[in-house]
Amino acid sequence: MKSRFNLILVGVGGQGLITLGRLIGEACIRAGLNVTVAEVHGMSQRGGSVVVHVRIGEGDSPVIPVGGAHHIIAMEILEAGRSVRYANKDTVMVVNDLILPPPLAKYPGKKDVVDALKSKLGKVYLYDAEGVSKRIMGTPISSNIALLGFSIGVNPALESLISKDAVEKAIEALFKEKAVELNKKVFEEAFREGRKSIGG
Repeated sequence: MKSRFNLILVGVGGQGLITLGRLIGEACIRAGLNVTVAEVHGMSQRGGSVVVHVRIGEGDSPVIPVGGAHHIIAMEILEAGRSVRYANKDTVMVVNDLILPPPLAKYPGKKDVVDALKSKLGKVYLYDAEGVSKRIMGTPISSNIALLGFSIGVNPALESLISKDAVEKAIEALFKEKAVELNKKVFEEAFREGRKSIGG
């Protein structure tokens, strides 16, 4: 590929962002693509912000420039708001329909953040990734996998790089046997819901 595809993953510590970055990296390698995955941690073990930069294609810098993201996956709404500096009017954003305000702090409500995002980005999708994970896994642990499936479903440019087959092979490589089939089901259901949301 001639240009790089820039994917930002945002959330807080403990939400599976590092695992998601590894999974996408593995899927890219299996698809024969060059990929760099760079992690920027806040106080991640205490619920601080985590940003993962995934750059698919040839290039030098592992860090995505301000305004340079093609797609953003956000594990919760407030972190989606913080990530807007990486977005532009053509950026696609998929946000877990979850808000985790820290204690003793006043933060804007969900509607305010989502409205602000929609005013700045090309396409913003709110998705109940926790609901899908709980339905299939019995816990929200695979919300990150659901957001990836939904993202590939709604963004043909992303799907052209990371196919369902490549992601499923990466799941097989990275997860323990017991979790493989369930994570594949989470991914498949979220992908179908993403595709349905754009009329596919």
